[in-house]
Amino acid sequence: MSGGKNCYPESDVLINKYNIRDKELLEKFEIQKVFAKLLGLDVKPTRIAYTYDVEHMVSIHKYLFGDIYEWAGTFRKENLYKSERVLSGGSAEYADYHEIENRLKKLLQQYADLDWAKTAKKGDVISDFLLELWSIHPFREGNTRTCIAFLWHYLKGKGVDFQVALLRNNPMYVRDSLVMANYDQKEYLRRIISDALQGEALESEYSMNEEQSGEQYKIAKADYEVFREKYSIKRIKGSRDM
Repeated sequence: MSGGKNCYPESDVLINKYNIRDKELLEKFEIQKVFAKLLGLDVKPTRIAYTYDVEHMVSIHKYLFGDIYEWAGTFRKENLYKSERVLSGGSAEYADYHEIENRLKKLLQQYADLDWAKTAKKGDVISDFLLELWSIHPFREGNTRTCIAFLWHYLKGKGVDFQVALLRNNPMYVRDSLVMANYDQKEYLRRIISDALQGEALESEYSMNEEQSGEQYKIAKADYEVFREKYSIKRIKGSRDM
């Protein structure tokens, strides 16, 4: 089964510079590469210019994934279907690929003149910003990691302290909370964003150590089951999982 234009023929493995044809191996390799890139950006944020526009977002993606994929830093050329456990295998709705650039421009212009120092309910505003950015899903792969890195870099340039390690160390929680927020159940996303704004008291290091990788944030089982029962979407016949 083909995984789309950016995959090897009759495969769901993304075409990559190392010609890795095993999906699981590629995913592990990608995690290691992106981890190193994130640490590099943490140490020297000025590697990427603070332009707060579409190019800013594109530069983040190219920086994180450019060593692995030729198409890093370019918008996807087809629509996406990504299986989500909180939707029982269904997919959230992302922007049509024809609308990606215009939607990004509109979103970033909307926040361009915001005075973050005087913003009321800053956690809610940042949560909504991240959600709208993620819902566009501009790239073929790596959208959640790119959106989180962009959010941190964007806020840093605006003088907002944001402990991004909380999000990086709880990837499943963050993804589930983004999907749920996409259906107006925003409390879980707002919780971790609010904590990330609290500063040094909650500061933690980004870790790849499997022994330390247990997520500290959890979605209540009862809420999870109610959400899945209410919003599960059956996979559309002929749709492509990406």
